[in-house]
Amino acid sequence: RTFHFPFKEPCLVIFREVVVRDEADSDALSRHTRKAHERCQIEIPFSIMDSPSISPSRPSTVHANLFSDIPGKGSLLAFDAEFVLVQHEQSSLTATGSKVTTREGRYALARISILNCTSGESEVLIDAHVLPREPVVDYLTRFSGIREGDLDPKGSPHHLITTRDAYLKLRLLVERGCVFVGHGLSQDFATVNLFVPPDQIVDTVEIYHQNNRRNISLRFLVNYVLGRDLQQDVHDSVEDARAAYELYCRALALKKEGKFERYLTDIYEFGQVSDWKIGLEKASG
Repeated sequence: RTFHFPFKEPCLVIFREVVVRDEADSDALSRHTRKAHERCQIEIPFSIMDSPSISPSRPSTVHANLFSDIPGKGSLLAFDAEFVLVQHEQSSLTATGSKVTTREGRYALARISILNCTSGESEVLIDAHVLPREPVVDYLTRFSGIREGDLDPKGSPHHLITTRDAYLKLRLLVERGCVFVGHGLSQDFATVNLFVPPDQIVDTVEIYHQNNRRNISLRFLVNYVLGRDLQQDVHDSVEDARAAYELYCRALALKKEGKFERYLTDIYEFGQVSDWKIGLEKASG
């Protein structure tokens, strides 16, 4: 089930300028564009939410088997993903000693965790490991929490699905109008190669950010805002997703009280003083 792709298949996109002379032409163009869009749509079966595990040792961990259980328009979903490296970056030094990247590093999706937060609780909707299409060159365990055996289709202890199934699950939820809450979602969705409309993304990186200042890490925010430590050894995407949702709720409460901007300034001031290194004792004090 894992293949080596030494190159990507080429894709050629052709754009053509169309001159619209009057309202009739405009209406005809709109109808043509709508029909072309409809032809490109893929009807995703709801059964994709209950796709079986590749690994025979693990049953399904999906908790939405019925149509009525699948979140719909406006539903809040906390989301986080983990990635592994499938191609090392290659670089060289110029005569002046500057670094030039000759080949970019490339990442592949290895785990998705989605929590349904519509009712105010954060219940696990999907938590699945994902088998990459290419051989893994680095599991990035310290950052991803993924170990080699986790992605082994013959003996993974986790619910393991294909990259295609993972993509279709996400796309189904996007097309149903769900709103994704997370930390650094723009980068996650870009790596997954999935477009999500901006009005369906709530990113705590952007919420807890001031113009022309650095982005604040999830772990720092959890320490400071929620008063607890987060994943000292390895990452866990369920924990990350839940923490991002809690940060979002805290921001909403502070904004309702009119205290958020002052609170955010305090976070930046503390970060500068502590060199952005924070412990639970300091955060709670």
